[in-house]
Parts: sequence; structure tokens; C-alpha cells
Amino acid sequence: MSSFLAALKSETTKLLTLRSTLVYFILLGGSIGGPVFLYLAFATEKNAVTWTDLLMGGMITQMIAVIFGASSTAGEIASKMHAQAFLTERSRWNWLGARAVVSVVFLAVTVAIAVALTILMVTVWPGAEFKPEQGVSLATTFGGVLAFALLAIGIAAIVRSRVAAVGLPLVWMLVIEPLIMSVGSNVSLLKTLAKFLPARTMQDIDKWYLIPERGADFLTPTFSVTVLAIWVIALLVLGFWRNSRADVR
Repeated sequence: MSSFLAALKSETTKLLTLRSTLVYFILLGGSIGGPVFLYLAFATEKNAVTWTDLLMGGMITQMIAVIFGASSTAGEIASKMHAQAFLTERSRWNWLGARAVVSVVFLAVTVAIAVALTILMVTVWPGAEFKPEQGVSLATTFGGVLAFALLAIGIAAIVRSRVAAVGLPLVWMLVIEPLIMSVGSNVSLLKTLAKFLPARTMQDIDKWYLIPERGADFLTPTFSVTVLAIWVIALLVLGFWRNSRADVR
């Protein structure tokens, strides 16, 4: 345990001393507050802003979280910083586990600050009003950001390349999965496969609660959470296994 705590301290120090951390902090905050600012700036009448409106940029936030998780982890491997951890820490899993924990905490704190500041902006904006309704959007945004960041960390530990670690999950989320969903409506095999895709899970939970009359068209929240959890656990396990076996060059 003491070795892992030392690894946590080391990863926290690295995160707080990197200039890129501030860049990600600004990008994550802007992905939440920016769309709401534009929404309010161009509105022609009084606006009641719900959680769904407040988090309309949630998909962008999730993609930035993926880039952060993948790039920061693969960057450690590319710069051989993980080799130093192998020499100074009791077990190889410590640095990767600490990296995952520190990344998740950073993302959670950053998103929480961004949400709080955006609520403050809405509150003081002339003619705008924040209504804390449709809270499921808050849960799915937070859940998606943290889960997809962990997926990206697992992928980075497996492929050990910054370009591949960033590109694979983004291409999957933006191209492959939507294509499977689109074609799946006409192909029974793909329709079944589409039920087990990770990127759709948070969207289905959102829609299941926000459009109850069409609930039968979406996966249930329990099923969606289970599917996403299996993906996260599987990729992290593979990442830890790859990390324990890979040579340091």
C-alpha cells in the first residue's frame, strides 16, 4: 500500500507540473461552458436552462477526456517515464494504477468546477434561469467522462503508441460505432452486436429517461451500465497485463 501511495504522489506531482494539464483544464471547462455561453448569447427570449441544456457539450467533453487519458498514458510510455517507475516501485502495476486514479480524480474535479461555474454564469445572465431538472444528463456526462478516460488508458497501455491510443477510441466513437448502428437496422447480426457497443451506453441511458415513451427503442440503464463496465474492466485488465509483460527499450 505504501508503494502505491508513493506512486499516487509521483503521478500527482507529474500531472500538476505539466503545462498540458492547464490546457486540458481549459479545454474541458470550455467544452461545458462554451456551448451554454453561445446558447445564451444568441437566445431571443428568456431561457430556462436544465441539466440537459447545461451539458449539451457533454460529447465533446468525453472526447477530450479520451484524448487526455490516452495521450498522457501513452506519453509516459513513449518518454520512458514508466521505466523509472519500474525501477523505483515495488510492482509494475503501481504506476499505471496510480495514473488511472489521478486521471479520474483530475477529470472529476475539472468537470465539477466547470459545471459549477457554468451554473453561476446562467444564474447571473440577464433573462436566464437555471432549473435543476433532467438530472440524468449530469450522471451520464460524469459517468461517460470517467469511463471513457479509463477505456483510453487501458488502450494506451495495450498499444503503447500515442497516435494509436488517441486515434483508435476516437475513430471507434465517431466512425465505426455509428456505422454499425446505422447498418445494424437492416442486418440482424449487426443489430445484436450494436447492443454491446460502449459509446452508445450513456446516450441510451439519457434517452431512456428523457424520452420515456420511446424507452423500448433504447437499452435499459442497467444493461447499458453493465456493458460499459465490462468494456472498462476488460481493457484495463488487458492494459495491466500488457504493462506487466512489455519490455522497456
